[in-house]
Amino acid sequence: MKKVIIVRHAKSSWTDFSLSDFDRPLDNRGHHDAVHMAARLKESGHIPQRIITSSAVRAKTTAQYFSKVFDIPLEESRDLYHGQAEDYLDIIKSLDEKTECIAMFGHNPGITFLANLINMGCTDNIPTCGIVIAEVKSAVWAKSEWDNMKLVRIMTPKDGGND
Repeated sequence: MKKVIIVRHAKSSWTDFSLSDFDRPLDNRGHHDAVHMAARLKESGHIPQRIITSSAVRAKTTAQYFSKVFDIPLEESRDLYHGQAEDYLDIIKSLDEKTECIAMFGHNPGITFLANLINMGCTDNIPTCGIVIAEVKSAVWAKSEWDNMKLVRIMTPKDGGND
């Protein structure tokens, strides 16, 4: 069964007000959480074959930790910076059928909105470095829709790590 993994970027720094929103880096907790959550995702057995990330610094840096753990290259999409549900779905629908699992890295409020499209009312907030894992009921990516996905689980840095 095909899977979609959606990850909110890790905690970012607000200390340098001269930086644009796009250029904000991760803070120390963000780096720690990204390492921890990449390892937890791998241990959970949900293994992406492709990683596509927002090109914003904080999302790209988060995705780089996952890229190292899974030993796969990053792909950047400017469309995922403030991406709407349609932007994510367009990428999903364009996937090669050989791909069984994709990880996409982006931002709130979009990530929480997507989680609730998959499972209405499942959460009021996906925290930084939170991971949403969904199964796609369609065998063909091009026929994917939010309402034909099933929420498998939500993982967060603070949920205890009992996977």
